[in-house]
Amino acid sequence: MPTATEENALSIKKEESFELSESNMIASATAEVQAGVIIAKKFPRSEDVAFEKLMKSCSRTSFAGDAAYSFPRGTATVTGPSINLAREAARTWGNIEYGVLVVYDDEETRKIKAWAWDKESNSRSFAEDSFKKLVFRKKGGGVWVKPDERDLRELTNRRGAILKRNCLLELLPKDLIEDALKKCGETLKKNAAQDPDSARKAIIIAFSELNITPEMLEKKLGHKIAQCIPDEIAELRQIHQSIKDGNSKWSEYIDPDNGGNGGNSHKKTEKGTLTMDDLKPKGKSKTEVSKEPTLRDEIKERLEQHFPNKDDRDKWFFERTNGKAAPADLTDNQAKVVMGLLVDLMGS
Repeated sequence: MPTATEENALSIKKEESFELSESNMIASATAEVQAGVIIAKKFPRSEDVAFEKLMKSCSRTSFAGDAAYSFPRGTATVTGPSINLAREAARTWGNIEYGVLVVYDDEETRKIKAWAWDKESNSRSFAEDSFKKLVFRKKGGGVWVKPDERDLRELTNRRGAILKRNCLLELLPKDLIEDALKKCGETLKKNAAQDPDSARKAIIIAFSELNITPEMLEKKLGHKIAQCIPDEIAELRQIHQSIKDGNSKWSEYIDPDNGGNGGNSHKKTEKGTLTMDDLKPKGKSKTEVSKEPTLRDEIKERLEQHFPNKDDRDKWFFERTNGKAAPADLTDNQAKVVMGLLVDLMGS
């Protein structure tokens, strides 16, 4: 049986071992960061080469179909880059690291934090999300249940992907993403024009994986799928990606009371589609009677809906915008990120 002196010595040895292990972890992490910065400085990116690589990726139909999302908001349609495009842009841009960490976890909730780091400019971006460990099941009229391990992992990965996308978009050049989206749109329209039958079949198969039938698509379009023009095929690909990523629900596209546009949506979408430039705040002229709500207006409205208490609303907004006082103070990229966080928070 060990003596008191031996037990004390053993306890001290364990504490020293833990301290050494922690010190080694810190030293290893520091060395990894330093090595990343050194390599980035030694092999800086070529912006022209990065642009050429991204445009080449956007010329592939399989990639272009997953590069953008689209969902209705009021009388307009919000479009933007998907996580797939953000990842590919980061890969081609080079010297960017990103990831997601679980920072808090208990029986009821989980909190995750995403980050992105441009090692050349030493610019960083962070985003957090806290969510209940619940998944929706349609059986029995619809009910929220506790997920099993696989469902929880998928839920975490899906919400983490949205955070990573927002972080990457904060670092990547705005015009690079805009050019990529434009190129992807051209690729989809070209493919649909060259082989419309194959493009329609691909759309039907893709939506069937989301339990959306051809009849439902025809209700949305206002005509038979066989009559789709290339622009409509491209729009449906964006809608599919949006639903797949969890940004929207099918009911939003066909139910006017739920934010959708109903049938014959193509003309309405073209008229209301938002671009990066449309997100800039615009003053109201004296002769103007009314105007479409801007993204910042919708952010303000969503904040008031979700946070009735002004203190809670101001605290949430302040923490996620690095001290901004109001939506009107946000830059274009910040507005897109905050809108994405609100969509995730409110579920639609």
